[in-house]
Amino acid sequence: MKANTGFAVAAAALGALCARVASAQDYEGEVPPSYLSSPLRAPGNALELGVGAGYTQGFGDIGSERRIRDVSGPGAGVALKLGYRATPKLGLGLTSSYEQYMAMGPDRRDTDVRGLTAGAEARFHLAPFQRIDPVIALGSGYRALWTAAPGQERDTLTHGVELARLTATIDVRMSDSVALGPSIGGGLNVFFLERAGGASAAHEVRGSRVNSFVFAGIEGRFDLGGQRVRQIVEIARR
Repeated sequence: MKANTGFAVAAAALGALCARVASAQDYEGEVPPSYLSSPLRAPGNALELGVGAGYTQGFGDIGSERRIRDVSGPGAGVALKLGYRATPKLGLGLTSSYEQYMAMGPDRRDTDVRGLTAGAEARFHLAPFQRIDPVIALGSGYRALWTAAPGQERDTLTHGVELARLTATIDVRMSDSVALGPSIGGGLNVFFLERAGGASAAHEVRGSRVNSFVFAGIEGRFDLGGQRVRQIVEIARR
């Protein structure tokens, strides 16, 4: 009696399994995409605001008589970007950043080292209709390095040009208009002018050299106004 009951339970289970498999094979509907693979609309003709923060550090020589590591060590910075998202794949805008570095030298405890940049950049969105959108930005502009040491006569302000800056960001898009993700990059710079102490005029940096500043952090992007465009999928004709 117990054996017959066991065979009956096994047969019922086998039948239910076969019915489920047959049902799955007969289903011809589309499987809904996962959250990360689900497409989104992309901004176009929109105002774009970007904010970022993270780690930064300079390398190389300011000139023949000064090295960056003699002035500043690692630091942290914040950035603000204001741009125009012309198309889903292209954005143009202005950028600025403020940086605070660890001072170097014998008076580092009483010294502040600050950095400032301002410039323009073009941003290229590689997958604007996806949740994960890699963004490459190319730009250039102005760079300054200010050392505020004890006594006004020891303050030094160094001006230069950011020849080229490359940034790579992974936009994780929360919605059609909001993205947040990690960002890394770096730039090549040359400092030309320097004003020390209470001097009224700046003088040329002796033996100006190409140096670099690198950074890594997080960046948020917010699009305002404009349109939200859907991806157009072309179907090949037979």
